[in-house]
Amino acid sequence: MTPDIPSLLGFFLFGWSFAVTCVSLEAARRATFTTRAARRRGTGVLVWQEKPSVLVVRPCAGSEPSLERTLASLAHAKRSFDVRCRFAMEQASDLALPAAQRATEALGRAGIEAEIVFTGGGGPNRKAAQLAAAAEGADILIVTDSDVDLAGIDLDVLVAPLASASPAWVAWAPPAEHAPPRTLGDHASAAVLGASLHAFPVLARLDPKGLVGKLFAIRASVLATIGGFGSLVDYLGEDMEIARRVRERGGSVVAVPIVARSLAQGRSWEAVITRFSRWLTVIRAQRPLLLWSYPALFFATWPIVVLATALAFVVPQVALGAALLALLARLVIALVAARMAGRPVGLAVALRDSVLADVVLAVAFTRALRSRTVLWRDRVLVVDRTGHLRQPERTSA
Repeated sequence: MTPDIPSLLGFFLFGWSFAVTCVSLEAARRATFTTRAARRRGTGVLVWQEKPSVLVVRPCAGSEPSLERTLASLAHAKRSFDVRCRFAMEQASDLALPAAQRATEALGRAGIEAEIVFTGGGGPNRKAAQLAAAAEGADILIVTDSDVDLAGIDLDVLVAPLASASPAWVAWAPPAEHAPPRTLGDHASAAVLGASLHAFPVLARLDPKGLVGKLFAIRASVLATIGGFGSLVDYLGEDMEIARRVRERGGSVVAVPIVARSLAQGRSWEAVITRFSRWLTVIRAQRPLLLWSYPALFFATWPIVVLATALAFVVPQVALGAALLALLARLVIALVAARMAGRPVGLAVALRDSVLADVVLAVAFTRALRSRTVLWRDRVLVVDRTGHLRQPERTSA
């Protein structure tokens, strides 16, 4: 007897839910046990064959909550090596300048040489342009965004993979948000980055080819091999392009078992949607095969539940099984992601964040499909099919 269409739909739905559950549980397993093993391996003393010079570069653009605190936080990072610090901004009129000046003084008092560099223009990707102008004069470069709090971070763990017997080319720390949420946008962003499959401490173990440039270390020789930061100014996802070039040349990118704590705060709902749609536009342009994993895996729970509800009267057992599997897997990911991000939550908050994170990703995905135009630091840019940035064409009146 040939199965009818509702039955086929029901079994398809169960198969989808089962696949999401398997991926989610495997992601949770890897995040928990791989990170734990990496922490055990990283507890040794960092030994250099020849002690390198290390430069910390922090691109800055505009005033942000806690900016002075984050920029000065290098003084409270753990490390066994000497560092210099350079704050990079486009021009002296940048609103980040006062905080950078005070942070420079604070680092000086802590015995860390620090300076401010004005980089000017240089391309549509401002961060890459700033790094191209400022990241020179050292053997190892540590790049960290201006909202990352380095206090208590063990930088030895970050650079250790570059000094091992089989050195990695790039090492990075998965980011998570740790500032107390003040707005709906803050709650939404923290939910995506700390209670979903998209939480980078989880995603880093599921997708080892990735790189998020919030906090990473790279040797200057490797940077020269892949063309330098100056060759990245036309890419929206400069970190993703770094990872691609490194893999293409046979190098490795590794995620280290520490979390880059962002203190970003005070964002609107629209600002958060814009941010994640920009991220998904990068995926669409630079790793297009991954794009459809978002509706298939990253925000699949609630579509599965809705479809299960619709099929509940024709294939009730199959529909119920699919819905329960999806909900259980989603809750496990929310709890594991929060713990790996360093922000463990209770059951009620995990449920709330599960809904919030999936709504953000669904809306951002829809927007990324609809347009290749992005808003980045108050600039409108277009991402072409190769991932390159360009200015939008002006239409004559």
